[in-house]
Amino acid sequence: MAAGISINDTCLEYIKKILPRGSSILEFGSGKGTTWLADAGYTMYSVENQPEWFDYYPDHTTYINCRIKYYNDTYISPPIVNQNGWYHIDDLLPNLPESYDLILIDGPGGRWGRGGFWKHIEEFNTDVPMIFDDINRIPDSEVMELVSDYVGRDYEIIDHYTGVILGKSN
Repeated sequence: MAAGISINDTCLEYIKKILPRGSSILEFGSGKGTTWLADAGYTMYSVENQPEWFDYYPDHTTYINCRIKYYNDTYISPPIVNQNGWYHIDDLLPNLPESYDLILIDGPGGRWGRGGFWKHIEEFNTDVPMIFDDINRIPDSEVMELVSDYVGRDYEIIDHYTGVILGKSN
């Protein structure tokens, strides 16, 4: 697998270790990793804002195509630097699956930030494992730390790029 904007081999293998085939994943940000996870036997629900990734792998993934909602620093409390937009909640919430077994936070891309996941944390089932990609970037690491504090479970660093907060039953 190629390195870069997608999850890496370590992340993929970790998900395969903690999540049985046939489980469902709510993924923020789609890409090549979406195809790898779908090929590994997971049901994918992929939230995406970039048209080049809309319906990229339609036979194995349900896409939730969202606009980006821009906001200022006061939108997120506590403020997280370089977080100026997230998936438009009006596009996202009506299209969320009823249930999922893991959340993969890998989008939107760095220029918008992932602070919106923190801002809307109460909208998601945080009892499931949550994988955070790109934690080598300070704002993305901060989101993971805030979520960890909120759910009262420690995070674990899988590798330089990936962290996880295990689910209540793990």
